[in-house]
Amino acid sequence: MKLIVLGSGTSIPHTTRSAPGYWLETGGGSLLLDISADTLHRMAEEQLDWANLDAIWISHFHLDHCGGLAPFLFGTRAAPETQQRRKPLGLYGPLGFRKILEAIDQADNYRLFKQPFPIELIEIEAGGDFEILPGVQAVTFSTPHTKESLAIRLKDKSGTLVYTSDTGYSEDLAAFPEAQTFS
Repeated sequence: MKLIVLGSGTSIPHTTRSAPGYWLETGGGSLLLDISADTLHRMAEEQLDWANLDAIWISHFHLDHCGGLAPFLFGTRAAPETQQRRKPLGLYGPLGFRKILEAIDQADNYRLFKQPFPIELIEIEAGGDFEILPGVQAVTFSTPHTKESLAIRLKDKSGTLVYTSDTGYSEDLAAFPEAQTFS
């Protein structure tokens, strides 16, 4: 796995830090861990293949972690780079994710789900165990931040990565990276 930090700051403007967004390359494809408003332009600055991104993980609903998703989908709908794309884009997030994205979509008829490629929107509960990309197994864990906040542990043949985003202290969370819950 290869992790590229696109931003690790907050929504407060800063001259040297962007809001959260992490690009992860795996043997099964590319995954974006959270998508702030800054992330869209940071992907372009880093010359990442954003038009062929395989999946996006949303850890929780604070805008510095999901506020770039609607603009990203609005842009991919018309971007020349995505017009020939046919593979699906997986959108993963906590329970309530669909309702939020649909409300944004309906607010001004943005047609966020009318893409040249399929959108697969999947809500995940704490303790979810699923394949997020081919050959990449994921397990989620509830974190002490917001009621929906989830950490995610990703494992493929090359190793394991745990992403927690914002959180408070938790003994159980400290044990999560080593827990043996993968099937």
